[in-house]
Amino acid sequence: MTPSAAKIHAVFAIMAAFLTACGPTKPPGDELGVASRNLSAARAAGASTYAPQELRAAEERLSQANAASARQDYDDAAMLASESAVNSELAAAKSRLGKARAAVDSLRQQNADLSRDAARHSEGAELQ
Repeated sequence: MTPSAAKIHAVFAIMAAFLTACGPTKPPGDELGVASRNLSAARAAGASTYAPQELRAAEERLSQANAASARQDYDDAAMLASESAVNSELAAAKSRLGKARAAVDSLRQQNADLSRDAARHSEGAELQ
């Protein structure tokens, strides 16, 4: 190879490396999928009732992530999808907590009702 041909090959190799490094990153398919599944799980858990703000934030971030992916801003799309996934997880956790608190409140009310019934029954038995 002549010295000028070697220089040309070197220039092409450098340009190819530069274009590869500066090219768009891989589309965030996995991150978008996880965010979408987490959002569905949060909705199924009752997040619209127990964690509406977190659910709304997750929906907004996922929408922004899809828009960023459509314009091939994959780094931003991945970050937004991750934020959506985390917001969805928080919404689902708050939903589980809300349901557990509602169940505890229901059991407390049932216990109070049973205690009143037992007290009345006890008073009625003492009068006889």
